[in-house]
Amino acid sequence: MVNVNLTEASCTVVADHPIWAGVQDQSNTDWLQSPIGSNAAIGASAMMIVDLTLDQGELATTFDLTDTGITGVSGTAVLSILGLTNLTAGARVPASPSISGATITFTGGGSAGVGDGDVVRATLLYR
Repeated sequence: MVNVNLTEASCTVVADHPIWAGVQDQSNTDWLQSPIGSNAAIGASAMMIVDLTLDQGELATTFDLTDTGITGVSGTAVLSILGLTNLTAGARVPASPSISGATITFTGGGSAGVGDGDVVRATLLYR
């Protein structure tokens, strides 16, 4: 991974599914099935749920869609972070989430924030 507190082994894709919806440009028809009847959307947005195990929870964490350690992901831009949930300790909430291109970033959240070994589940939309 691209971050000091994430390793390839600590990133588990729980779900990655295309969403049958339009695209940013109204005239773009990439979201249609191609070929018709194949049930394969091209260029559509997708929802991903990924579990991130943090080695050093107090550090800023960056998850990158385009990282070569992640297989099967075809997107290059995060559209929205739908949620960040600490599965290990619910009271320790990730803070300051942000998006930049294909990456999401969040911090440990201070003294009551994410800790070492915590698993943070990130739910995001991407294309």
